[in-house]
Amino acid sequence: MKQKLLFFFLGMAISTIAQNRNRFFYGKIIDATDTIRNAHIINLKTKQGAFSNDKGLFTISGEKNDSLKISAIGFKTLFFVIQEFHFKEHKNIIILEEEIYNLDEIVIKKHNLTGSLSLDIKKIQTTYQEKAIKNLMEGLLNLNFYEISKMGISRDETHLSKAAIIRLPGNRFVGFGITSGTSGTSKASSFSKELEEEKKIPDKILSELGPDFFFTELKIPKDKYYHFITYCSFKNIFELFKNKKTFQLITILRQESKPYLEIIKNKE
Repeated sequence: MKQKLLFFFLGMAISTIAQNRNRFFYGKIIDATDTIRNAHIINLKTKQGAFSNDKGLFTISGEKNDSLKISAIGFKTLFFVIQEFHFKEHKNIIILEEEIYNLDEIVIKKHNLTGSLSLDIKKIQTTYQEKAIKNLMEGLLNLNFYEISKMGISRDETHLSKAAIIRLPGNRFVGFGITSGTSGTSKASSFSKELEEEKKIPDKILSELGPDFFFTELKIPKDKYYHFITYCSFKNIFELFKNKKTFQLITILRQESKPYLEIIKNKE
């Protein structure tokens, strides 16, 4: 009799354990407004998985205290612990929250636009334009115009050269006219003198306006003075100096000193 009772209780225990291990959890996944389909549900203890259908319903086997991991695209992942009372429900409601994605910070460059298309297009400088202008100004900074004036003429630049003087043997005539040879010599001498005077202009400008103007007020480095004058030469400062237009000359030198200092600063 005792053996029969022992087998009876043992069978009941095994049946209870088997029933517990084969129980099913029924759930429905929703968000704030609608059902969620194709959500992925996995039992982290048994590694079994399931998907919600078009109505958000799913079924998965489990036991009390098993953890379910529930995830869906566009929603925050949820971990759900099964309790005993969940097995009595035919539809356990599980709510997922939407995942909010924050964009990286965007920096908008201020261009001081006026609202006029024609004016604003001129104000806005594109990257390649800025780079091209910077390279051009750096190139001008390193130019030596006196050396350039002594360069020869290549074949494709022959149209830029002056006609050579034709000297006929046995007489003193030059070219196609009747100008004498001494006239040609005097012209060459005069051109040489003009060139020498041209080379002295930077020194004369420094003497005229004074070192304080360039080195203190404009803050031009002393060793960069001739570079600065060469940099400003495309503004016809030599002609302004010759014509004694001092006010215009000073105005241009002040205007050009700022971009020049910026260029040499970036170059260093």
